[in-house]
Amino acid sequence: MIPIESASRSPHTTVQSLWTAVLLAGLLFVPGALGFFVQGLSFATGTALISVFAILLVGMRQIKLSAGDVQSALAITLAVVFVVVTHLLIAYAIDGDPGFDFGRALLSIALMGLILLSVPAVCQGVMGGDNKLDMIVKVMCGMFVLIAILSLLQLQPPSPTLGSKPTFPYTEPSFLGFSMPAFLIFTLLRTSTPVRLAILGVFLTLGYLLSNLTIIAACGLAAVVCLPLSWFTVGIGVIIMSLASLDLTYYTDRLDFDWANSSNLSSLVYVQGWQMLQESISRTHNWGLGFQQLGVVYTNVPASVRINALLGFDLNLQDGGFVLSKVISEMGIIGGILVFSYLYFVCKAFAGLKMAKNGLRDMPDGELFARACIIGYLVELFVRGTNYFTGTFVLMISGVIYLILKQRAKVGSALVSTI
Repeated sequence: MIPIESASRSPHTTVQSLWTAVLLAGLLFVPGALGFFVQGLSFATGTALISVFAILLVGMRQIKLSAGDVQSALAITLAVVFVVVTHLLIAYAIDGDPGFDFGRALLSIALMGLILLSVPAVCQGVMGGDNKLDMIVKVMCGMFVLIAILSLLQLQPPSPTLGSKPTFPYTEPSFLGFSMPAFLIFTLLRTSTPVRLAILGVFLTLGYLLSNLTIIAACGLAAVVCLPLSWFTVGIGVIIMSLASLDLTYYTDRLDFDWANSSNLSSLVYVQGWQMLQESISRTHNWGLGFQQLGVVYTNVPASVRINALLGFDLNLQDGGFVLSKVISEMGIIGGILVFSYLYFVCKAFAGLKMAKNGLRDMPDGELFARACIIGYLVELFVRGTNYFTGTFVLMISGVIYLILKQRAKVGSALVSTI
């Protein structure tokens, strides 16, 4: 178990804990629940609503931000909006597709600005201060288990969505899969190694029973971060030996990327995402299609033709299936820079967690969760996503901001000590 750095108690700890719990639950469950009950409603709507709530908490002085924090958030948001709008206009000039949808882009840019403005509030409200984060995250990790069990028992509210395996508050188990990694990583690192193995076993079993590779991928990521190499190696061996007694047809079909002959929609959507990325980069000379234009402007990749032939309609064109496909298809070289910048923070977060796991440093709950949120977003980026603006995206950005501010504080402290 990673030792916890001591923190001074605040007289408002109970209130802070309440708002931390509400913020985390809102970011993780509200965006999916709205889409569960209102067909076609994206995660962005719910994420924006919780972002407004976080900003209101600042106004109510339940989350305290300095004037400098607010000014920095406003300046960064305006800069990002300027870059995205400029990129959008140049993308239209390069491609000139008649299906180009400025209205869709501008609405999403407005939502993006609102969400980015809320990041300092989320960062402070969730990761800053003494707010019983350890207990809250572990409870939410337990809630993910409950959600999976209720789905297996088919105890779900009625929903107009087309998902074949609703997992309330998500329309499909994959959304549960990309929502849980940070919480699983945090929980594992705050327990002993034998308990970690038991918790991982529970989540792996649920992933198998739900027939969902995204959940299993999240467990694999958590295992790499949280287990000693020797335990991880033994675990892989045990899993391989046990595969002989399990029906793995679903998973082997999912891993069949022969788009011309495959009838598995999940694998076809994944291949489609890579093909759309390649097509977008090629047709725009590495510039990208423009913000929120994937699946809106004309596309004709082989995997999408195959999907349409099987279903009679298109599938996952606008989200690309996973975030990497969407961000590079739309933002081109700028998207690539963003991805590499994110991977830099992943490496820093991973190194810090490994040091803490090995007892080389103490780590407060806020920092541990910040690093877990950064690493957990890998599942959404490379395996399965839905759009840019999810609760996990907000937590990942908040984690990055937390690490940047912490590093600045260390540098400032070092400078003061040398004077």
